Amino acid sequence: MSSLNRIRLGVLGCGAITAGNHLPAAVAHPQVRITDLVDQDLGRARMLRRRYRLDCDIHRDFKAVLNKVDAVLIALPNYLHAPVIAECVQAGVSVLCEKPLATSAKDAETCVELAERHGILLAVGMQWRFWRGSLLLGLALQDGLLGPLLGYEWEHGHQWEWDGVFGSYFSRAQAGGGVLIDTGVHLLDCLIQWFGEVIDVEYQDDNWGGGIESNAAIRLQHSGALGEVYGQVRLSRTFNLKNRLVVRGEQKHAELRPADRDLIFFRHTLCNHNVTEAMRLDEVNGAQPSNPFYAQLDSFVRAIRGAREPLCDGRQAVKVMQLIERCYSEAGRIPEPWSEIQTL
Repeated sequence: MSSLNRIRLGVLGCGAITAGNHLPAAVAHPQVRITDLVDQDLGRARMLRRRYRLDCDIHRDFKAVLNKVDAVLIALPNYLHAPVIAECVQAGVSVLCEKPLATSAKDAETCVELAERHGILLAVGMQWRFWRGSLLLGLALQDGLLGPLLGYEWEHGHQWEWDGVFGSYFSRAQAGGGVLIDTGVHLLDCLIQWFGEVIDVEYQDDNWGGGIESNAAIRLQHSGALGEVYGQVRLSRTFNLKNRLVVRGEQKHAELRPADRDLIFFRHTLCNHNVTEAMRLDEVNGAQPSNPFYAQLDSFVRAIRGAREPLCDGRQAVKVMQLIERCYSEAGRIPEPWSEIQTL
């Protein structure tokens, strides 16, 4: 494709997620041309420009790119998402924003309404939707492959070692919360997509009231096309969990493992023997289908071209933020008996 027909993309924020995931995807996409990198640290932007051999400009102020790009990818600290989205939308620039859309449901709703009023595309980075295993699980549920559903359990946790360049991860004011809004946003987004709206939720975490949570436990009740579905979610930044989703059905159980995100493992019985079978989607047009960041960007590009709606738009992201806010507002404490003062 001619460079004149490629989408001119400005990348706002040159932190770890951009360096390791977004830029490789954008460089590989034949319909995208990175025209600008924006970061307060110009040295970091220059380093990425050299690493990826980009022919682009660099800036400290994102406003400098709004009159020269077709779209922006926002990978800034969470608290900057909403105000930057507002500026971009009003300038007529399409937006792909890293999760979460905003640090509050109200700000997320404002962003969506502004984009709709201006007729501007607003998509949200929910990469877990684009795992081939996630897509396959959705098809299996739609096809009734598991039989009537009995529930699900999803655990995701490890000792947190994210190589971020911003300290905002540890500030409630800047991040909006801890493990729930950071990692949990992906899980909740997928769960709502598969099982429908959450009609009841019970939430506990280990935030004592002065900071952010590192561990969280959630019980959810969904109501959707598959009926009422109950599930449990556990999240941790401090210790390793099972790191898998198990969806239990009367005929089969399905297991999704982040370590094998292209596969779904189905467990059932065969002539009274327990068996496990792995299933994967066939290749799709040979266009890097197993790279969720590439697939996410491709969905965004196709939406800009008018071919289809993005897989995760602003309205869907608002629902997730509303659920997260409900969890925080109704939070109980995870039992910590070792810290309780014993009285005689």
